Amino acid sequence: MTRDATPPTDVRIPAPDGRREPRKINVYEQMQHANTQLVPLFPYYGPDAIVYSGAIFRGGPDYDVGHFFHDNTVHEVSFVWGSSGALVDTGRIMATPNLHGVNSFLRDPHSPDSFLLITICQRQTSEEQHESLTWRCSECHEHLLAHEFSDTPRDEHEDRFPGFPTINESVEPVARFNADVTVRTCPKCGHINDPFPIERWGWAQWAHQQRTINDAREALLEHAAEVLGTEPS
Repeated sequence: MTRDATPPTDVRIPAPDGRREPRKINVYEQMQHANTQLVPLFPYYGPDAIVYSGAIFRGGPDYDVGHFFHDNTVHEVSFVWGSSGALVDTGRIMATPNLHGVNSFLRDPHSPDSFLLITICQRQTSEEQHESLTWRCSECHEHLLAHEFSDTPRDEHEDRFPGFPTINESVEPVARFNADVTVRTCPKCGHINDPFPIERWGWAQWAHQQRTINDAREALLEHAAEVLGTEPS
């Protein structure tokens, strides 16, 4: 009996459709410019996009990135591009569970010799994709705050450089968590948890700059149209 080498049609990679221009980057070069602990490496986050993000950590005397839990309905695959004193070794590739804890993954985060550079890859769905962020009590692990959101298929041309829901959707719940001590007070054990170190993660800064660069691009198009006497493109 001859084995059919033709793969099933439902697993074939379709031909490029022109929506996303092929790109390549050097992860080391790209991550030295990162303004956030987690940063998208390519500007494609829409339905069916393969999304690569980079995360970078380096220990120090006062280094603290906190801890939270991330749940994603799509699987994430990570690759370690370099580490020292971390819980994951250089060159390791792994598939994370849908619900997973997030921190620096450094054994001694207060050591300046500890570092980690890692990329995370996920394939967005063509349907509604759900994610959630959860903060738990540092003493007894009781749930303090959960924020759920969906990466609903949308028009990628709404912004030329679109927002990244995993970052943009994280800004408001962290602000709420930090501003309200009652949210940070554990209803089970009464422990008052520290504010989440949002400045270490840089989510608000990334979202702020994402909005700014799109507004700047629109301003240039409007100015060019005014000068040329044409409609903005």
